[in-house]
Amino acid sequence: LTRWMLGAAAQKTSREAPLEAPWPPPGTPPGTQPPDRWTGPRLDAHEVTSAAGFYRTTNLWEVHLHLTAAQWDALQVGYIRPGMNFLAPGEKFPLRNPKAPRNGLAGVIGLTQPWSGGELEVGGVRFAEVGIRIKGNGTLLGSLGSFKKPYKVDLNRGVPDQNLSGITTLNLGNLAADYSGMSDALAYEFFRAAGVPSPRTAFARGLLSIDGQFGKRPLGLYVLVENPDRHWAKEIFPGRKISLFKPVTYELFSDLGTNWQAYAGVYDPKTAVGTPERTRVMETARFVTGASDEEFARRYGEFFDVDEVVRFIGAHALISSYDGFLNNGQNFLMYLDGETGRFGFIPWDQDQAWGEFQYVGRLTELEQASVLRPWIADNRLLERLFAVPEFQARYRKEVGRLADTLFQPERWAARIDQLAAVIRPVVEEESDYRRRRFPEAITDEWSKEPRDGDLGDPNRPTHQVKRFLVKRAESVRDQLAGRSEGHVFRERKVPGPPPPPKK
Repeated sequence: LTRWMLGAAAQKTSREAPLEAPWPPPGTPPGTQPPDRWTGPRLDAHEVTSAAGFYRTTNLWEVHLHLTAAQWDALQVGYIRPGMNFLAPGEKFPLRNPKAPRNGLAGVIGLTQPWSGGELEVGGVRFAEVGIRIKGNGTLLGSLGSFKKPYKVDLNRGVPDQNLSGITTLNLGNLAADYSGMSDALAYEFFRAAGVPSPRTAFARGLLSIDGQFGKRPLGLYVLVENPDRHWAKEIFPGRKISLFKPVTYELFSDLGTNWQAYAGVYDPKTAVGTPERTRVMETARFVTGASDEEFARRYGEFFDVDEVVRFIGAHALISSYDGFLNNGQNFLMYLDGETGRFGFIPWDQDQAWGEFQYVGRLTELEQASVLRPWIADNRLLERLFAVPEFQARYRKEVGRLADTLFQPERWAARIDQLAAVIRPVVEEESDYRRRRFPEAITDEWSKEPRDGDLGDPNRPTHQVKRFLVKRAESVRDQLAGRSEGHVFRERKVPGPPPPPKK
């Protein structure tokens, strides 16, 4: 069933929404390598000495992956038994498949993403041996039938201590659902400006070579997202002993007992964790699940870095980022400070932030989403936190501060224009489909056509980011002034297309 579904999706994707232009270009003589006509910048990674220098939002790197035919074959997704009943998925879509090596949608529907090998060149710096795998969930499914898939590259896999200015892992997001190409970059920049520990980003022009098939095929625009690992944590949290986890669960800090094995798959540690860290996760789970309301209100600050938590939640709410913490229990990381024993959170996978994730509601609902009750349906942890008057007051104050000082449509519209100048040349060479969608996504002129569409249709209306900014800012002001309660998402549902106009 999984193979049939993915085959049908791949045919639809390649037929209706090609993510890359034909290669070689029409008119190329047989057996001839087409010349690279790129006239944009070619940054030199030899000149970079730190992760901060590499991950500048306006940097545009050339990233070339070179695989043998056997390596390319080994890279392709595999199939296992799905972790769900497709005919009766239930109210909450499952997030984990115990038979899958990784959490998330891909594993649930029966896909594995094996490691392979290959060569990597970044900004002129060449690595003869690296590990490569296809990454992602929705972005993987959105690129079936395309070479422009999301990739993770591990420089240490096979060659210990190999790095690029201290960077050992590259995450190449293929922007399959983001026609502006900027959602990740803008969102992480917003989180960092808000004071939330977050990855940095850069852009990339992707190139792919497969021996016996083609050489240096341009794939188009990628976003490079910094990998939150021990190297990143050491820089972002100087002098602190930080452990990182990547939870996947609708019920964060649910009491699963006293055996760490029940927690390990759910919390997926990304750094080495010992008995103290494991014990603290389980202690916090018992507290969140079992503490009385009075005890929770009195002691929650012992378990959570409250200032950082309110900033994290508030920033998500302001940009209506619902493919993650506020909704489906994934796409975020959790950190534990070994000195204080407190937890905080780190955003991840923001390619459908800025009101783009229409799997929870219509665009008008995402623009008007409640900032004071921002989560979807039920969320035990957030319900307990927001029931504490002190926490609610601190949260409201922080949202007000961010709305007044940071969430300004003019500021982010200007930033969109700056980034558009950087990435437009790559989008222009990618495909007619992306070339047409890009200006629609970042325009200052609002479309008069219906804005919602069938989420399964790759040709549905393009989300207009600047329009969201203006409408969202108006709604936030009204909510904080008491003129509106905003839209509360009381249940999880996938909305259908808008009803046909009345005759």
